[in-house]
Amino acid sequence: MRAGVKLTAMAAALTLVVTGCGTRPDAPGDNKGGELALATPFTDTLGLVEAAKQGTRKTKSSKATIDAVSGDSKVTGTLVAYYDGPASKLEANMSIDGESGVLRLVDQTLFIKLPEAEKTRLKTDKSWGKIDLNSEDPQTKAIGKTMQRSFEMGDPAKQLEMVEKTGRIIRSEQTELNGVPVNHYFVEFDAKKQIALFLGDDLTPEQRAQIEKRFEGKDLRIPAELWLNAEQLPLKMTMDMTSFMKSAGSRQTGEAKSTYVYSDWGTPVEVTPPPAAEVGDYTELMKQGI
Repeated sequence: MRAGVKLTAMAAALTLVVTGCGTRPDAPGDNKGGELALATPFTDTLGLVEAAKQGTRKTKSSKATIDAVSGDSKVTGTLVAYYDGPASKLEANMSIDGESGVLRLVDQTLFIKLPEAEKTRLKTDKSWGKIDLNSEDPQTKAIGKTMQRSFEMGDPAKQLEMVEKTGRIIRSEQTELNGVPVNHYFVEFDAKKQIALFLGDDLTPEQRAQIEKRFEGKDLRIPAELWLNAEQLPLKMTMDMTSFMKSAGSRQTGEAKSTYVYSDWGTPVEVTPPPAAEVGDYTELMKQGI
C-alpha cells in the first residue's frame, strides 16, 4: 500500500476515535468507575454530553485500541494521545490490511514512518516523512488541513459535540463491562449532519446541493453503542456503518464496523519527533517519487 493511501486510511480511522479521558488528576484511571455511584442514564444527548465534558476537562490523555473492518479491508492498532489544541500530541501504531504503519503528531508536525518499499519508490534514504500542519505550501497545506481536522475530531470534546449535534439516544441500560458498572447507550447518528459538521465551510453551495441530491430519500442512520463508567467517561464505543454505506450506493460489500476501547486516562503521554537526520519533507518526497 502506498504511503499516501496508508496515511489517508489512518486518518480516517483516527477521525472516528472517541477518546475517553478525564479521571481525577490525583487518581489516574485504571478502567474502574472510581468511588462514584453509577447515575441514572441520561435520556437526552445534551445532558449526557454536558456531564461527560465535566470529566474530560480534568485530564486530556488516554490510550485506545482500534479494531475496524470495511469490506475486505481491516484496520487494527493502538493510539496514545494528549489533546490540547496546538499542544496536542499522539502516536498511532496501526496495521492496515496486514501492513504496519506509524504516525506521530508533535509540535504541530505530523510524521509518517515510511516502509522500505515506499522509500525505494520515493528515492530516499529517509525513514520518516513530515508534514508541517502550518505550512503555506498549497499541497502541504491541503494535506495538513485534512489531517488537522481529523485529529481535532479525535479530541474528546469534539467527539462529544458530534454526539450532541448529530446523534440521539435510542435507549439505555445499566450493566457491567469487564466487571465495571456502566451505563450502556444505544445511539443513532445522522450521517448527513455528520458530513456537514466535519466538512464545515469547505463545501461550496454546489457541492452541498450534490450531497443533498445524492442522499435524497436514503437511509442516513448510523447505529452506535457507548459504554460510560460512573465518571461519565467512555470505556468502549462501537459503530456500524454497513447499512449507511449500502444506502449511499457504495460498491463495497461486507460489513463496515469499528470498535474502540479506552484506558489509562490522565497518564503522561510522551511523543518525540524522529531524529532530524531521518526525516524528509513528505510533500517534496512525493514529488520526486512521481
